[in-house]
Amino acid sequence: MSEKHEHGFLVIDKGAVTWDGTPTTLNPNDNVNLPQTSDGSLCLAYQNMAKLNNNGTLSVTSGGGAPTFLTAQGLANAPSILVKNWGGNNLSLTNISLTSSKTPIWVSVVGPGLSTTPPANLPTNGTQVSLVSGKAAQGVAIPRWMQLIMQATSGDYTLLVVIGGPPDASGNNCYVFGLNAAANTGPGTGTPAPAGFYATSSGNMATYQFNWGSSAIFVANESPSTSAAGSISIRAL
Repeated sequence: MSEKHEHGFLVIDKGAVTWDGTPTTLNPNDNVNLPQTSDGSLCLAYQNMAKLNNNGTLSVTSGGGAPTFLTAQGLANAPSILVKNWGGNNLSLTNISLTSSKTPIWVSVVGPGLSTTPPANLPTNGTQVSLVSGKAAQGVAIPRWMQLIMQATSGDYTLLVVIGGPPDASGNNCYVFGLNAAANTGPGTGTPAPAGFYATSSGNMATYQFNWGSSAIFVANESPSTSAAGSISIRAL
């Protein structure tokens, strides 16, 4: 029997827990439901937290549509990313890994207006703003070229999500950066970034240049550990 057929016997969305996207860990058969997403790009991060080399499976459903199954690789040292616009519908996540596999999956969704905690203010004068895991900052860019400076404040892998500006040809305006990653990837490196990412850096710093006019910019720390703190700042060029 294939894995997809096996999924057909599992009850997805059973016993859903209302959720606001903040980091949480799902054991097999656990479910969380975000009642309403925003109508714009969001970032879903997920990571297999099993101590054994077990692949896990995360079911993603939204708006009554058919589920999408995401593989959570065993012994992964960084989260996997799915950037998507769920169009204001709900978002439901279920860990459908085999119960006997003891495979917990850490999940997080970030985007403007999701968390019950208001984002910190993000000035555009170069002032550094500290972000621990699960926290965000938001500001308004001025109409000229700006530079966003992102820095990990420890040697831990740090995942920073930037949302704002006009959507690209695919409708996306979410840019995901991994710091203290395994390799340098993304624009200017000659190596494509991993799926869902804009860029990764083997160092503890990355920059992003943009000119979005007078529009909002939202930055969140979506690292899978409370120890993976980061700092961000924006300055005019």
